[in-house]
Amino acid sequence: MRKVTQEIDLYQTLLAKNKEIILLNNIAMAIYWDMDTYMPEKGVEQRSEELAIISGIAHEKAIDPEVGALLAEIKANENYEKLTLAEKRNIYLIQRDYNRNTKVPKELVEAISKQSAIGNSVWKKAKAESNYELFKPELIKIFDLMKKLANYLDPTKDPYDVLLDLNEPGFTREVVDGLFDELRDGLKPLIKAIANSQKQPDYSLIQRHCPKDIQEKLSDEIAKVTNYDLNAGRIDETEHPFTTGYYDDVRVTTNYDLEDFSSSLFSVLHEIGHALYEQYMPQKHKYQPVGSWCSDGFHESQSRFIENFIGRSHEFWEYFLPILKKVTGKIFEDVELDPFVHAMNRVIPSKIRVEADPVTYSRHVIIRHEIEKDLFAGNISFDDLPKIWNDKVKEYLGVDVENDAEGLLQDVHWSGGGFSSFPSYAIGNIIDGQLLWKMIQDIPDWRKDMKKGDLTNIIDWLKTNVHQLGNLYEPLDLVEKITGEKLTTKYYLDYLRKEYSKIYNLK
Repeated sequence: MRKVTQEIDLYQTLLAKNKEIILLNNIAMAIYWDMDTYMPEKGVEQRSEELAIISGIAHEKAIDPEVGALLAEIKANENYEKLTLAEKRNIYLIQRDYNRNTKVPKELVEAISKQSAIGNSVWKKAKAESNYELFKPELIKIFDLMKKLANYLDPTKDPYDVLLDLNEPGFTREVVDGLFDELRDGLKPLIKAIANSQKQPDYSLIQRHCPKDIQEKLSDEIAKVTNYDLNAGRIDETEHPFTTGYYDDVRVTTNYDLEDFSSSLFSVLHEIGHALYEQYMPQKHKYQPVGSWCSDGFHESQSRFIENFIGRSHEFWEYFLPILKKVTGKIFEDVELDPFVHAMNRVIPSKIRVEADPVTYSRHVIIRHEIEKDLFAGNISFDDLPKIWNDKVKEYLGVDVENDAEGLLQDVHWSGGGFSSFPSYAIGNIIDGQLLWKMIQDIPDWRKDMKKGDLTNIIDWLKTNVHQLGNLYEPLDLVEKITGEKLTTKYYLDYLRKEYSKIYNLK
């Protein structure tokens, strides 16, 4: 066998085959983006067929016996141990995907892809009409397909654990439950203290009519200050904000609320956090498995870092409030910095996850996590889902859900089979709390830079310590490599207590 390290060796052949799969997946992402932005209403059936075909072709390439043969020969070669960390990691990740994909029938892959497209379209209509019964048949179909997928991947494990491992390698229900218990219990006193504080924000400073064209200009200003490259991306409107793309084409979407500009502003900050992760991946590993993100939790850590640690900070608004006033004209001309920042950091239980404040946000995730576990365990039925959802919202957040649109239809995830994906949001919070703790040691003056609108040091730190490492390590290992400590809720809880005690004058 030729040397593994030569440019035309079997390793390069393996990477070339994997690149084809990545390119096909990129095509699928572009189609999904089109479906959620500019596709005409009648195009859904056609698009679902296209996605099914692409998914089927990608799956065939992923289970090509030659891939298995290449993997076996490379690992058996005497030069294998001479490979770099990145090369070995590439081989490991391709082997992992090959092992998974060869267990799953092509027909199931195509069915999931097609049903995801159809389900997404029906979900939009059901949400607009606040009609869960319209969406329920499609939800059951995609749930059954995802359960089949889990059973094919590992029939010996609980399906929820199998799907969770796809999003968060190394995490199990037990690990997630333990972290969530710490978040829930650790935040109870803070939530109570904030509710009882005499210093409450004036949210009317935020809730003012702001036309969409003005909010679009604000989105462009946010892109500038965060270094989001619009030559390699764009910002569009959709029902549910998301980010999709790869390296030099990473697209952000948002949803504009004309009566509360902060909804879109925070979603743009959030999605740009995702986009920066994608745009700043290591170019030398483009089209390689290591040239992708580490886990969904790490992806969420990057989005929520930009949204919350930067976007809600007093220092950021010292710089950005004058820009806001300039762009919006007379709308916010009377607002002063301190009351405005307090309003932007209002803590109040919300029915809507994407509008939740950082202190109560994790409870939204816990609600979804508990419901998903019960669905896969067969403890609850789809017929009872709205009531179960509403009861949990009342229990955890103390608010009443008035209709399906603001209840279990608010999120897009289930329509595409995104079961087990919600824990990643809270895991991301925990990770970014630990990242912030480490970054402060490296950049003690990080807040001063924000006053000048200079996020360069912050973004560069994230780029060096997270983005450029791609998928070189498992998520729990990457946390420890960056921070020197195992994953813990301590630093995120410490941040929330310190930050919001200051905002609300808590003792």
